Amino acid sequence: MIRKLLLAAAVAVSLCAPTWAADKPPQTFADEQKATSFCKEGNVVWYNPDSKIYFERGNRNYNNTKKGGYTCRTQAEKAGYRASKN
Repeated sequence: MIRKLLLAAAVAVSLCAPTWAADKPPQTFADEQKATSFCKEGNVVWYNPDSKIYFERGNRNYNNTKKGGYTCRTQAEKAGYRASKN
């Protein structure tokens, strides 16, 4: 009985874990150069916390939203952000 209860609790926690991670914003860097040195060239994106969208360099919204910051593409995706469509 206790074994089944513990197993059910473990399954419930594992199912909820991705949503807990998605509630946290991605690691933010003060400027593009610091982000590039951490994330490697070509992996830096600008994210907008209000829309949960990230923008790649060359996009008109890259570094052009009221709120946001530089982060790694993988960290943005782990935090639940999606790529812009344009």
